[in-house]
Parts: sequence; structure tokens; C-alpha cells
Amino acid sequence: SEWDDAETALRAVLYHLRHLSQAWTPVLSRNVYHMSMGNLADLVFTLFLDPVWKAEDITEAASRFIHTLFLDMARGAAEMFLADSGGAAPTSHQELSLTENTMQHRFQVAKKFATLFEKSQAVGKFMAMRLSEIHRGLEEGVFRSVTARELSHLISAAFDDSEKRTALLNVLASKQ
Repeated sequence: SEWDDAETALRAVLYHLRHLSQAWTPVLSRNVYHMSMGNLADLVFTLFLDPVWKAEDITEAASRFIHTLFLDMARGAAEMFLADSGGAAPTSHQELSLTENTMQHRFQVAKKFATLFEKSQAVGKFMAMRLSEIHRGLEEGVFRSVTARELSHLISAAFDDSEKRTALLNVLASKQ
């Protein structure tokens, strides 16, 4: 199915990024390595974000799938970024089971070098939220990396017409 294809594609991309990471870590300066991985991660994010932006109707099942896929994508991309002062990129499955603190630091590095990292995280979070949670997330800055137009499109595609949806779209329209 289309969903299986997306999961398979993400696994393949992350596999290849890990191999590039292993090859590049010893030969590239840390900054060049991070810029290179950031550019590759942005390409991956674009490939997965584009179909979401183009979707006219996002079912509840599709929302759950996108939520999980985007969480996996963010975590997989973050694992490519180096968190410690001198170490190398993860090389084994054991090394990938990182402490939460190290992962948080990798997420911060990923946000710095992959310009679409936060946007893809925000879209992933959106897919698991109700309208009231989206409204609160908007106030809390969860969606600061997503334009009002993009968020309006997601809301229209993922939620049936209702007073709550209309009210939230009106809030977003005032921000455009």
C-alpha cells in the first residue's frame, strides 16, 4: 500500500543516511558534516511534507500514520547529528539507543542545521491533536515554524467543517 511504501522509503533513507554519516564523520569537519547532514535531512523532510501540503482530505487513520511516520523521521534524522564534543556519529544499533538527554541535544543540533526539522515536527504533532489542542499549541508557539496558510490548509484537510474549525481558521486568517 501507499503507507507501506512510505514506511519502507523512510527506513531506506535513514539507512543510507547512517552509511553516509559513517563515511563522512572521519573526513569532514564537524561544521561541514552538520551542514551536509542538515541539507540531506531537509531534502527528506521536503519529500515527506510535500504530499501532506497537497492533501485535500486527511482521514483520521492517515493522521495517525503521518504522526508516527514524522516522529520516526525526526528521531532518525536527529540521530545523524553529533551531540558530544568529540565523538562520532552512531555506528551500531546499540549506540542508537541513546539517553534521552543526548537525544534532546541531537534534536537541538538538528534544528540548527536542518531548516525544515521544526516544521516537520510541528506537522507530526498536529496530526495527533484535536482542534482545541491546536488552538492551545498556536498560543504556545508549537506551530511557529508553520505558516498560517499551511496550518489553515492542514486544519481544512484534517477536520470536518464545524464552528470550532471555522473559529480557528478565522484566528489564522487574522495572522496572514
